[in-house]
Amino acid sequence: MESVFAQNYSPVEIIVLDDGSTDGTSDLMKGYGNRIRYYRQDNQGIAVTRTNACLLARGEYIAFQDDDDIMPPDRITILYHAIFQYPDAVFAVGDWLMMDEDGNLTENRYLPENSSKATTPVLLKNGYEAVLWPKVPAAPHTTLFRKDCGEKINWFDTQYKYASEDKDFFARLCRLGPIVYVPRIVSYYRRGHSSMTNRKIVTDCHSITFFLNHLNSIHEKDSRLYKRLQFRILSQLKRIALYRSNGFALPDSVPSDFLTNSLASLTLMDRIHYWLYRTLTIRIKKIIKNKRDCFHNDIY
Repeated sequence: MESVFAQNYSPVEIIVLDDGSTDGTSDLMKGYGNRIRYYRQDNQGIAVTRTNACLLARGEYIAFQDDDDIMPPDRITILYHAIFQYPDAVFAVGDWLMMDEDGNLTENRYLPENSSKATTPVLLKNGYEAVLWPKVPAAPHTTLFRKDCGEKINWFDTQYKYASEDKDFFARLCRLGPIVYVPRIVSYYRRGHSSMTNRKIVTDCHSITFFLNHLNSIHEKDSRLYKRLQFRILSQLKRIALYRSNGFALPDSVPSDFLTNSLASLTLMDRIHYWLYRTLTIRIKKIIKNKRDCFHNDIY
């Protein structure tokens, strides 16, 4: 909250929407008085919450701030100037720098494809591909977008209750026009939040659903992007296979035929690749790890 108050852009309207938390957020928000507009709702999930917050906003532009990340003081100024420079852009997006769980900045920066070559804002005509591949770090904490554009695409898709609602939202926004990428740090992103493995499996399943939905909308019209989405689906399936090999089951919320249907979207070679990874590669990696651990224990 203090990082939001410290923004050097003015005026800023601050809306806090509490999605049924049980951690004392309501009492904490009372201390801010009329500096914020605080609302509370029964727990409805991230997609509904983001949409409801946007509907409450009165401004022309919207920037999100989740409860575990921090805004640099020039975040909104940087992104607003980029949109002002490229008025056709539906949103502006910058980079993020990682924080550890204790809030200490690290040297790890999200660097999208070819971003090291850019020093000034760059207009990307094919923002849709830039978000889906990804070539830009389009996330709630790195963007500034026009409210009327969110209205045009009917805000967030509620099928993404736990994850990927943001990727889908910004991908659909890109169908309205170009985006502007700013090679500047506009967010300090905290790693380690909600890191339980079962939550990771749910997140990966939502990511696959997101890729499948956009894969079906492309219908091979863009063969290059189509293949890239298939690659990303394969990567997520391999991650889930690794989790399951370590004894973690798919949550009850995931349909029993989910993995089968996801594999059906891939090429024959990709399915063979997945099968080899699941049946051989994971097993070999575990054998090597066990032998390495035994070797180190013997030395000790």
